[in-house]
Amino acid sequence: MHTNNFNIPGSMMILLVALVSTSGCMGGMGLDVTGGPDTSLYSGSIPVSGEDATDRFVIRDTVAQAQLGSGFVQEIPWFNSENGNSGTVSFIREESSVGKVCRDFIVSKHSYDGIAQYTGEICRTRMTKSWTLNALDLQS
Repeated sequence: MHTNNFNIPGSMMILLVALVSTSGCMGGMGLDVTGGPDTSLYSGSIPVSGEDATDRFVIRDTVAQAQLGSGFVQEIPWFNSENGNSGTVSFIREESSVGKVCRDFIVSKHSYDGIAQYTGEICRTRMTKSWTLNALDLQS
């Protein structure tokens, strides 16, 4: 039978070994017993998503790719696979002038911040052939 050299009962020795072996696990948790605040974590350190630039690109592309017939387009869904935001383009009106085509639109956005509605405008010129998002304004 093995005996310890410190005259500590067996159950106390097990408790002492358990406490010593787990004490290193708590070193980085900010458990300051001197009464100081834990400054290792910051409230609000995660940025609010707000208006995401990738949403602007997805909305622009959705409006640009819409096939406009004789009437107004209704309910074209969009989805941003990068952040999970989605919504619906519910109105598009196209206007043409010399060398320029613009589309005004209304779009909803569903995100973790809630549901919002925007109005916007994309335009393209005869020279560039690519659509540019000129406006995307939050409606109150």
